[in-house]
Amino acid sequence: MNEADKTAARIEPPPDRALQQPLPPQGRREANRLIRELFILAALWLPLGFFLWFYFGSFLIRPVVLFGNWVFALLAPEVVSELVQNGFHLDVNTPIRLERMVEGRFVLLSYTLNPMIYAYGVPLLFGLVMATPRLSAGRRIAQILGGYLLLVVVQVWGVFWEVLKDMNFTLGPLAAGAAAETGIPEAVVALCYQLGYLILPAVVPITLWILLNRRFLEAITLNRRRG
Repeated sequence: MNEADKTAARIEPPPDRALQQPLPPQGRREANRLIRELFILAALWLPLGFFLWFYFGSFLIRPVVLFGNWVFALLAPEVVSELVQNGFHLDVNTPIRLERMVEGRFVLLSYTLNPMIYAYGVPLLFGLVMATPRLSAGRRIAQILGGYLLLVVVQVWGVFWEVLKDMNFTLGPLAAGAAAETGIPEAVVALCYQLGYLILPAVVPITLWILLNRRFLEAITLNRRRG
């Protein structure tokens, strides 16, 4: 080995030591900054989202009424003849004739439920989308509108199974008999009602937001690992 080779060998660091050199911390700091920004903006946007959701609630549940009437006509015409919007609530009209008479006439079973308890995912998605950094206005609008359409399905799911739950367990033997004609077991009704009441309204908007902004979240995760 000549003198030049010996000098290069002394200057060049061993490969293992080179690989152990720490990466610059800029990526981790940037990722932490974006996470803090996301949480702060979400805390600011969520109250506005809930205000708008409540203020326009009677308008936002109109698709639920239309889609819900179609679902009941298709799957359970024995228990619901029509859903009618009444402000923020739904009047559930049924074909079930009550045994007692009112003012000398037979009447059909009808009651009211609140579909808004299945709709709080709408302002939750709004807040998350508006808080996401580096989104263009067009992408924000597309994510909110597309997410709202999916959350309408969640609301209809909740209304459908709440009605069947009421028919089976709350409104008496006539309603229970009509619910039995649908062929849906009571255990399935109870399970799907709990799913629609406790899980879907919260899980669906968060999952949807993660899927729609996967690249942003993957970039944050990668930067934190590199840091």
